[in-house]
Amino acid sequence: MNIRTIAVFLALALTPCTALHAATPAATPAPPAAKGAESPATAAPAPAAPPAKEALPSVPAPTYPSAVASLNSWKQTLDSVEWLLQLGITDEARLTQIRDQITEAQKGARDLIASMTQGLNEATERAAGLAPGESDTTPQSDEVKLERAKLLAEISVRQSIVQQANLINVRAQQSLDLIAERRRARFTDTVFKRSPSLINPSFWVRVAEEIPPATSRLVELASRWVGVMTEQPLRAASGFAIAVVVLLGFFLSPWRRWQARWTTRDAVITEPSALRKTSSAAVIVLANTVIPGTCLLVLYQSLIALGVLPDEISAIARRLFLVVTFAFFFYSLATATLAPDRPAWRLIDLDDDVAGKLVPVAILLGIAACFGTLVDALNRAIGAPAELSAASAGVVALTEAFLFMVALCIAAHTGNEDDEKEESVATTHKRSAWRLLIPLGWLLAATAVIGPLAGFVSFGGFVAGEMILIIVVLMAAVLLSHFADALIAATFSYYGTVGRFLRQTAGLSSPAVRQIAALLNGFVQLALIAFAVFVVLVTWGINFDDVFGSLSSAFFGFSIGKFTISPSAILGAILVLIVGVAATRAIQSWLESRFLPETNLDFGVRSSIRTGVGYIGIILAVIIALSYVGLNLQNIAIVAGALSVGIGFGLQSIINNFVSGLILLVERPIKVGDRIEVGTRMGVVKRINVRATEIATYDNVSVIVPNADLISGQVVNWMHGSYSARLSVKVGTSYNADPDHVIAVLLDIAGSHPRTLKSPAPFANLGNFGADALEFAVFFHVANIGADAGVADEIRLEILRRFRKEGIEMPLAQRDRDLDRIEALVRAFGKGNRPDSGLARVEPAEFDRTKTDNGKADRARSDRSKADGVKADGTRTGKESREQA
Repeated sequence: MNIRTIAVFLALALTPCTALHAATPAATPAPPAAKGAESPATAAPAPAAPPAKEALPSVPAPTYPSAVASLNSWKQTLDSVEWLLQLGITDEARLTQIRDQITEAQKGARDLIASMTQGLNEATERAAGLAPGESDTTPQSDEVKLERAKLLAEISVRQSIVQQANLINVRAQQSLDLIAERRRARFTDTVFKRSPSLINPSFWVRVAEEIPPATSRLVELASRWVGVMTEQPLRAASGFAIAVVVLLGFFLSPWRRWQARWTTRDAVITEPSALRKTSSAAVIVLANTVIPGTCLLVLYQSLIALGVLPDEISAIARRLFLVVTFAFFFYSLATATLAPDRPAWRLIDLDDDVAGKLVPVAILLGIAACFGTLVDALNRAIGAPAELSAASAGVVALTEAFLFMVALCIAAHTGNEDDEKEESVATTHKRSAWRLLIPLGWLLAATAVIGPLAGFVSFGGFVAGEMILIIVVLMAAVLLSHFADALIAATFSYYGTVGRFLRQTAGLSSPAVRQIAALLNGFVQLALIAFAVFVVLVTWGINFDDVFGSLSSAFFGFSIGKFTISPSAILGAILVLIVGVAATRAIQSWLESRFLPETNLDFGVRSSIRTGVGYIGIILAVIIALSYVGLNLQNIAIVAGALSVGIGFGLQSIINNFVSGLILLVERPIKVGDRIEVGTRMGVVKRINVRATEIATYDNVSVIVPNADLISGQVVNWMHGSYSARLSVKVGTSYNADPDHVIAVLLDIAGSHPRTLKSPAPFANLGNFGADALEFAVFFHVANIGADAGVADEIRLEILRRFRKEGIEMPLAQRDRDLDRIEALVRAFGKGNRPDSGLARVEPAEFDRTKTDNGKADRARSDRSKADGVKADGTRTGKESREQA
């Protein structure tokens, strides 16, 4: 029996079971019995079926013709743009035009989303308010159903429009990303384009062969322009005359005198102000750039308007005017910042010799850059071959690189070794930042040299251009940074225009004005740094529109995984928090200064109310700020619960003190202004903060006590419940004094004091029989322990005066009297001996040591003599006791 036979038998055996299972009908629930015919076997009635959903009336959907027309227009624009991009367009002008169309469509789509979303949210809220609840069994009226139907139709249409606008936004952003990527690819292909090496002899042979035809084409182009100008000499002369008139207008106007006053840097002035120095440099750059640039622009536009500038010459003339303007700008910027022969006016910390040598090199660098740009324009105009263009670009790049190396050598040489040793530490720190740029400059210069020699002329030219651009950007950034710093400092100073206005009009203090100036200065410096970085990055194929669009999109929200972060919402939440905290502080100030003083509440209650209002206001401001960001408070509660264990271990003491502070404010066992004792410290409560309480002692020392110690520890509050307190003064008298007379004097002193209370009345008693005196105490009450604590000292002084007047003796300690008698006996015994006798010399140190060692024995002998003197049997007299001692 093979395997096939076994399989056939198994199939035949299983077939009846399967058929039986398929033929068995599924158990179906019995239909519900009619009312009144329920089966007696039913244990419980079946649950009632949910009410059927009420049908809403049919209403026409609202139309938004303007929104639909805008969507159709944007769709057509994106369709045409995507078709053009699929063709592989790389022309910069055409890409810029396409990008402007996409940006306009994207902006319109975003505005439409914002407007439609607001109406959609409002309609959704109204529809939710009209929707029936789960427990509602009463049918809705026709008016409510009609309104719900209208709202639901509006919601449906608005959602459709929002979805279409979102699709347009996504398509536009994808097209913008494609344009940016194509620009970067074009930049990479252009910079790293392979070209013949400049050290290849055959390359220069081909260049020599191309020079004559290129020269002839250039001569032909120039002769054509000369012919156009000779045919219309009046128009050509008019164009130059207009430029000359504009130039004369600069020099003959009053502005020229103002320029001369600010551009003149007197060598006699050795310490010009920061504003004067930086503004003079800025005016030099501005004047030397604006005057020739404006004249050249007027000349260029005049020649075009008069028709004496052909199209093939226009590109060369435009490039020529630009490079001449840049040459003036570069020269004025170098002279303004380096200030040769004017060390007091120099903005960059360099030696006079170094600054004087750098200016000519900088001028040569600017000329080389301008010459390279002009030659490139000429090659484009005459259609020069690739070999000639590569040769001219390579030569210019090598020239710029070698000039840059010369400038680096000059900048690195700051003097001989002896001069460097004498430099101060501060000067070394100032120059260290500039010295860090020198190795980077050498690296760039070496790259600009190696690139053309290795066959990458475009890359070498790009690096050489970047070197010049970095120099220009650094010098301009230094000039603008110093000028902005000096201008803000002078404007916001105490006597400055803005500073005086803010103090006198806005009521701000001088520190607040200085803080505003510091913040503004920091913002301006960051803006200058960002602008400088952007100018450098523009040459790397990064377009300003791309960067601004990306920043704008990121500002309104960007996603990281499943989380969306919106800097605009975060800034808005911070602003809401600041406004909330400021409003809370204003309410606290109003309560403290205006409202609470008019009430009958004591100072402690007022302080608790003010602090509680502050806590509530800050909590509400935080909640509103979090809601503005879009955080769900339920999620925050879940996170807080997850972190509760960590808070319990790590922040246990802080939470304990915080809760204790709340208990102090609510229960108020201790209030601001109370006189309390904590341990060995006694003082007045000045402030109850979140974590600790500040207590000012009578030594003018602030003691910071954690709130938990005040709640869990033992604290004596002299002013809790009532400001009245009982004070006592203890005094001792001799055993010869009359106790009744002493008590009468004490009661008279305490009762006659103006700040003691008459009820409860003062009382005095004989407290104890002391070893040296009778110990009395007088007790009295004062109305306010905080203000009348000094009554005890005043009563002590009065007791001293009255006891002296009444003849009541306040004895010294008995041991002091015995020592006095012993010392008198020794002195008397010493007077009866010869001066040279050893017995006559008694060292004071010996008596001090005897007094120290036998102090306790003297006290015991005194107590024993008193006890012997009062014995009833008289067996031992006081005299015998003293003799035995």
